[in-house]
Amino acid sequence: SSGINAEYGQHYYITNNLRGMVCLGDTATLAHSTSLGSHFPAFCLLDSASPKLFTTTGSFPQEIVLHFKGHVLNLLSLNITSSYIKTISLYRSVKDKPNSWEPMKTYMFEEDYSQLQRNFLDLQAVTATYLKIVISSGFSNFVAIYDLDIKSKTVTSSL
Repeated sequence: SSGINAEYGQHYYITNNLRGMVCLGDTATLAHSTSLGSHFPAFCLLDSASPKLFTTTGSFPQEIVLHFKGHVLNLLSLNITSSYIKTISLYRSVKDKPNSWEPMKTYMFEEDYSQLQRNFLDLQAVTATYLKIVISSGFSNFVAIYDLDIKSKTVTSSL
């Protein structure tokens, strides 16, 4: 199976929407999410058995933290399909525990209200064991992420 349907905080197989990472069958963990909406929680982005949709529960900032458990990855790019996101920032950590974060880049998305936002973010091949995605503003009180596609290469397989 390319994904499992499990509770928040458990490990999820890397699925087709994270198809560039390590290899199919390895794991990524949802380490943290500030929005815990029961209908479309952040782990849906990692679980092929769930609808590919994460919605925020209002107010900003909103955070999603992914842990590439047991791997240090060289992050190449992130394709994100979303709606109503105005400002998004990426942070990385290379530690066993995410005690400190290094800012990567902040992006301003455009909104035309007639279609989904599709943005390619070049991550410049930075290494990470954790990736934090912070949505700091939106064109609406509620924003959504429909798909994350992370391209990466494995630097090490265990910490």
